[in-house]
Amino acid sequence: MKNSPYTDNELLEIASEFKKHLKNHFSTIKSVRPDLDQNFIFRFKALYYEIHTQSAEKEATDVAQTFQLDLNDFADQVRTLFPIFRFYMQKAFPYESNIWETYGYCEIEKVVHDYSSLRKCLEGSVNLINEKRAELRAAKCPDPTLNEIVNLSKQIGYKHDELMEYLEKKELKNKAYKTRMDELFQLMEIVHEAASKCLDKDPESLKYLTFPPKSQIQ
Repeated sequence: MKNSPYTDNELLEIASEFKKHLKNHFSTIKSVRPDLDQNFIFRFKALYYEIHTQSAEKEATDVAQTFQLDLNDFADQVRTLFPIFRFYMQKAFPYESNIWETYGYCEIEKVVHDYSSLRKCLEGSVNLINEKRAELRAAKCPDPTLNEIVNLSKQIGYKHDELMEYLEKKELKNKAYKTRMDELFQLMEIVHEAASKCLDKDPESLKYLTFPPKSQIQ
């Protein structure tokens, strides 16, 4: 399949002109392309409006930004809690640095904005809290701090799952959008070829039903 030399926005602008003028020259164009019938016009317009609607949705505020803002907020809370948690981990296990370095702190500054790694780090920390809560209590670690870490781990897990699901659906929509754009371009090529043959003596009409040179697009 030949790829369009135009951007999506450019192609939609050209398609808008095709849509406006195609009906007026329907009989003339049909004389050289019998398959370019009324059903073709309906199909062309339906495809154009479908793409135009999806294009407007794409330009709306990206939902992923909202997920990322929430995750950033959770990450900031983690950054506040973990120095406290690490202090009590060191206090509870002063000679077992492998425990509090691997699970209790997890180089949090390096993973705090990598949500998948942050989630894994927190899950390891929650497992440690569940296994060692008695020792941490003995070291005077406040229960609310531990409970906040457990709660943040759950919230980040839920939010990260929602973000991944949204991005997967968005990718599928983008693929469908690209397929629709390719279909629209193919229909426009048919119009362009037919108009070039039968409207060559009507340059004013011809310019609205053929592809303009790339250099003429603003």
